[in-house]
Amino acid sequence: MNWLFAHDNRFLEAEDGQVYSEVAFSYSNWERYVAHVDQLTVIARMEPLGDLDTKFLNLSSGEKIAFEGMPNPYGIRAFTPFPQGYKTVLAAVEKADGVIARLPSEIGYMAVKAAWKTNTPYCIEVVGDAYNAMATYGDWKGKLYAPFAERKMKRSVRESQRTLYITDRHLQERYPTNGDSVSCSNVELPKLAMETIERRQKRNATPAEKLIIGMNGSLSSPYKGFETAFQALASITSDLPPFEFRILGRGSKEEWLEMIEQLGLTEHVVFSGTLPHQGVYEWLDDIDIFLMPSKTEGQGRALIEALSRGCSCLGSNVGGIPELITKEQRHEPSDVAELARKLVKLANNQEQRQRYAELAFERAATFQSERLQEIRQRFFQDFKNTIHNKRNEEL
Repeated sequence: MNWLFAHDNRFLEAEDGQVYSEVAFSYSNWERYVAHVDQLTVIARMEPLGDLDTKFLNLSSGEKIAFEGMPNPYGIRAFTPFPQGYKTVLAAVEKADGVIARLPSEIGYMAVKAAWKTNTPYCIEVVGDAYNAMATYGDWKGKLYAPFAERKMKRSVRESQRTLYITDRHLQERYPTNGDSVSCSNVELPKLAMETIERRQKRNATPAEKLIIGMNGSLSSPYKGFETAFQALASITSDLPPFEFRILGRGSKEEWLEMIEQLGLTEHVVFSGTLPHQGVYEWLDDIDIFLMPSKTEGQGRALIEALSRGCSCLGSNVGGIPELITKEQRHEPSDVAELARKLVKLANNQEQRQRYAELAFERAATFQSERLQEIRQRFFQDFKNTIHNKRNEEL
């Protein structure tokens, strides 16, 4: 049995045929699917690896995985009934027994449309808000396209017989389905170790020479809210203890350097580049306060990972973030003054940081792999049964 996984992620192919990803999609991500099939074909954007160092990337290729490249699906044709690359997607769907469309994504929408045309069983993973992802993209083209993307996604999800949402409520309310659905995060955390909890307790109890504040997100994503964090920190520099603001994520730092210099933050900001998955956890262990001042989020993978290491977290009141942290930890998107107030209070209160750490561990426990794997296993087994039943009806 062959399933097709359709998404817009950008994968990088080395000369030896190995395939890598800068964000998520390590081989372990595919194990949830390949447990049910003989082969999983991933259709997505493919680019040459070039001179990138693979030790900072996730290895995506492995047993039972095949990759098929797509041209960039964005552009004026995305507004039309037959966007660029649709024929490629249609041909891939025709060869598949079932389709998994991860939305929002242009390739995912095309895969759903092709599944309708070919009567191929499909399921959908809802991992974000199509409208907000485009409306906060950063230019007029994204804002113009946002309502079209929202309409595509609402129709795709509404007609889906099987849908997996990564949130408990938010995305279900924005993009309801008429079919069966489950709530299951796509973030899988290892079991919380006692040493992680003890290390965080000790860190919060010991006065530090320097407070470490952190953010994890793509530097080229305008919706991550870096400018909100920079402006908030600049407005309260004299009210904070000595601090360092560390930023983990891919993309060029050049576009931010002028703002950082103008705000007088040059000596405080450190760009940490990218790290493999385990390296991210080690990086988080040195973070006292983790920020997610996003303008939009599906669920907030980086925030969940920060919670699992006991970081004291502050985030905006968007997407799935309210499902992860308390009201007192949240601010309205782009509200520099409110984020600044909460930062000052938290930075100067070790007891509050310890309380947030306890809340963090409690919330992170619900994302441990064993629990989520059971939910996901049932979902994809039901999808597999649907495919078998369809085959039997056709005989």
